[in-house]
Amino acid sequence: MNKPNNARSKLTKQKIYDALLYLLNHKSFDQIYIKDICTIACINRSSFYEHYQDINDLMIQIENQLSCEMSKIFSNPPYFQRENFTKMFEFIFKNKEFYLAYLKTNEGNFMSQTDFLNSQKTLKQKRGEHNYSEQELLYHTAFFSAGLTAMCKVWLFTGAKETPEQMSEILYKEYKNSTKHF
Repeated sequence: MNKPNNARSKLTKQKIYDALLYLLNHKSFDQIYIKDICTIACINRSSFYEHYQDINDLMIQIENQLSCEMSKIFSNPPYFQRENFTKMFEFIFKNKEFYLAYLKTNEGNFMSQTDFLNSQKTLKQKRGEHNYSEQELLYHTAFFSAGLTAMCKVWLFTGAKETPEQMSEILYKEYKNSTKHF
């Protein structure tokens, strides 16, 4: 039996991930079946089900893992600075195959619900320093997350021609007057 973190289990999960990426770049999400993933990954259906309940669970787990990794970039104040923006765009570029497919097929954004709630806790702590209401910070976070997602869609869908440093500078210029909130 595969244990969750042994080499065989990790290899199976990587094969599943690679197969999903391949399929997402060739089909819409609703046209992908577990059978397709298993065929491309050269695994049995039972191997898929050892790790995931269904395709939605697979996408959610990948999204949550990447979102958690990205949130680490912004874990220490000052949160929004050029260096962190550059790290974020480097991370997105490194995982661009997933993000291209994810942003084509998903209405979500780069901030999972857990990350959104955690950012709210951080913002609540900062609220007293700036006299902003909880509601104002909630809307600002939602606005920033949606804007970041839109910006990354344009960047990735147009071939990611700009470097992460150039994208960081564009984002920083957009938010330089607002970063004092964080």
